[in-house]
Amino acid sequence: MQLYHVDGIIFDLDGTLWDASATCTKAWNATLAQSGIKGHMVNEDMIRSFSGMQIEKVFKEQFSFIPPDLHRGLLELYKVNEKKFMADFGGELFPGVREGLVKIKDNYQIFIVSNCLDGYIENFIDLTGLQHMFVDYESSGRTGLSKAENISLIIERNNLKHPLYIGDTIWDKEAAGQVKIPFVHATYGFGKVDESDGIIKSFTDLLFLLSGSEPGEKK
Repeated sequence: MQLYHVDGIIFDLDGTLWDASATCTKAWNATLAQSGIKGHMVNEDMIRSFSGMQIEKVFKEQFSFIPPDLHRGLLELYKVNEKKFMADFGGELFPGVREGLVKIKDNYQIFIVSNCLDGYIENFIDLTGLQHMFVDYESSGRTGLSKAENISLIIERNNLKHPLYIGDTIWDKEAAGQVKIPFVHATYGFGKVDESDGIIKSFTDLLFLLSGSEPGEKK
């Protein structure tokens, strides 16, 4: 993969930059309990399994036990709980992310596109103190659009010619493919992908990938 001409790096969020599955688990279980939905709880593995899905698909495939007429109200309650629990517990940046972003920003514009709810990226940025790292970001919760469409918005708004998308799930790969940009798989994340344009086993590997060297190689 030729990277010398890359002018922008677009990141997925959950499973790529941080892991907030424990906090999201707390928020979902609180929401289910407050909504009177008994006998159903989620765990961190479940949260990771549908991380990256648009919320409509989550309800259809993961929460089929919830009647459709309750979806809107439950989602609004979850938004409140997610914000509350994030403020209390936050998430954990993957090793090397903070230091790596600082180095990457020296040479590239960096962005976020996620299938999260509106306000989630803002919470991430505020909680981690990474306000000055990202030029722009977009979410399906804010636009109602697919990940591919939101990647296109970022590309258009920032006049990117040769962007790169980095994520951890098959949905990330598919979105990058739909807009015809290279995809790098973060294998340390939540999902499995058979093929990609590049692989990073840790966030630090991205620095080597961008430099054209191998981990452990001085360049």
